[in-house]
Amino acid sequence: MQNQDEVTVIQNMVITAETGKLLTASVRSEYSTAKSRATAYDAAYAEGVRAAMVVKGDPVRDQVKALMLAGMPAAERNLLDSKKEDYSPKEWDVKKVLKSNAAKDLGGLVSKFKKAMERREALEPEAIAAKAKADADAKAKAEAEGGPAVDLTPYQVMAEAVGKFVKNIQEAENSPNVVEICAAGTAFVEALTEPEAEVEPEAEGEPEAE
Repeated sequence: MQNQDEVTVIQNMVITAETGKLLTASVRSEYSTAKSRATAYDAAYAEGVRAAMVVKGDPVRDQVKALMLAGMPAAERNLLDSKKEDYSPKEWDVKKVLKSNAAKDLGGLVSKFKKAMERREALEPEAIAAKAKADADAKAKAEAEGGPAVDLTPYQVMAEAVGKFVKNIQEAENSPNVVEICAAGTAFVEALTEPEAEVEPEAEGEPEAE
């Protein structure tokens, strides 16, 4: 056990101006990235892309996957193009792990895109009305059977409210900052949704990027 006298306590520590700039820039970058991503998703949705298209065998998924791959760093792209015969057995032991990680990253990007399409579909008036009816029916059924009422979580309530607000803004005439509000609202709804569990890597063979 470490002696208390040996513990060095730094009091009144102040982050330097240079480090502060880096932290501030990183936050701005995250917000900018989120906005750019939402804009790209909105554009794809506006062109008719739907979640049902982002499945194996559909050319739309192949196109989305190729576009996501093109945006990845060159090192990751090269890893995904690498083959076992290009390396010695010892080198391949390392490369195949890196390739598997890159494939998971690519699969995660495609899955995130599909999920974004699902969220936008859920914001459509028909989908919102259908979900509200299904929730009401489930709650009424639970109460009739004497069981606990099925209530929405705070996240679901907020996501539904924001979705309705965004839709009202889109349909209203002469609303200011429509594009900015819709992009921010969509990004907020996405942030309210819990991420899916990571897919377990395949036990044998080279992994396929999802």
